[in-house]
Amino acid sequence: MSHTMIGRVLALLDAVAGAGAIGRRDLARAAGLPQATANRIVATLLEQRLLAESPAGLRLGLRLFELGTLAGESGVSLLDVARPYLVDLHGAFGWTAQLAALDGDAVIYLLKVDSHRRPRLDTRIAGRFPPHCTGAGKALLAFGPPEAAEHLPLPARTPATITDRARLAADLRATRRRGYAVDRGEFQPGMLGVAAPVRVAGRPLAAVTLAGPEDSLDVPRAAHALLVVARMIESRLR
Repeated sequence: MSHTMIGRVLALLDAVAGAGAIGRRDLARAAGLPQATANRIVATLLEQRLLAESPAGLRLGLRLFELGTLAGESGVSLLDVARPYLVDLHGAFGWTAQLAALDGDAVIYLLKVDSHRRPRLDTRIAGRFPPHCTGAGKALLAFGPPEAAEHLPLPARTPATITDRARLAADLRATRRRGYAVDRGEFQPGMLGVAAPVRVAGRPLAAVTLAGPEDSLDVPRAAHALLVVARMIESRLR
């Protein structure tokens, strides 16, 4: 953990974001900070509306939402471009369509058009998840710099999760060859994910994904649709 003030603030905000709502004692422990230090920083974050009190504990404040909205409005953003395509993908397949990006050793979901059918996919916007067991994460790792996957932790999320580094490397090579990634129950039992990278200047900026039950999502059809959408988003961004 960083010992700078900015590092401590980010550690606290990340801990709140990961928990959804958290008590002060648990927050200090999760952020790895002394209780007195955490309390001082939390008081300032509450004053600046970056955190908010709720009956369940501390939550992220509305000012973070406001800042994120302003960042997106500074120009035509990736989210602006991708949103209607995700709606179209959801309409065509009936299952969950998402946009995700890689941030360090986590994949973050930026947009989600959720299916109303069961089972539901266990992801959320702004949630951080292990990339090695998600379609989006594997698509981004496969087309990113080789060292990005070399030192990733590989926890087992389900019995199907790839936890062997050699097997993951082989899976990423297969992803590069065919142009899209597949997650078969590696993130959530019984769920299938297909993802294609959105690349700008040859580098993966994000990934578009479709996810649904393994017996209900046609991989070749989903992959074709995702590759078309990814190229259209790339064209709009250029």
